Amino acid sequence: MKTKVAELGSLEDGKGFCVKANDVKLVLVKSDGAVHALENRCPHLGVPLGRGRVEGGEIICPFHGSRFNVVTGENTDWVSSVAGMKIPDWSSALLSFGKKPQPIRTFPVSVEGQDIFVEL
Repeated sequence: MKTKVAELGSLEDGKGFCVKANDVKLVLVKSDGAVHALENRCPHLGVPLGRGRVEGGEIICPFHGSRFNVVTGENTDWVSSVAGMKIPDWSSALLSFGKKPQPIRTFPVSVEGQDIFVEL
C-alpha cells in the first residue's frame, strides 16, 4: 500500500527523520539526493536507528555502532561501539550477545512533487 509519510522539506542530509505509517516505524534518510525508507529498528537489540548519523550511504546505530546501507539495508559493520565510543574488536563478540549480523528492512520510496510516499 502506497502511503504518504512526509514532505521533502522535512528531511535534512545526514539525519534520519522518523515517521510511523500503518503501524510500521520508519526512518527516512536523504542520501546523495535520493530518499530511502528503512525500518526504524536495529536488529541487534531492537533499539531505534532514527537518531543515528547518516554518512557514506550508511545509517549508524547510535547505541552500538552497527552500520547499514541505506539503499539495500545490508549490514556493513556489526556492534563496533557503545554510545558512540569505539570498542576493541575482541569485545564486539561479547556485546553482540550471540546475535549474528542481520540486515534491516527497506521499503520502496517515491517522491511526487514535495510529497514522499512509501510502499508498505
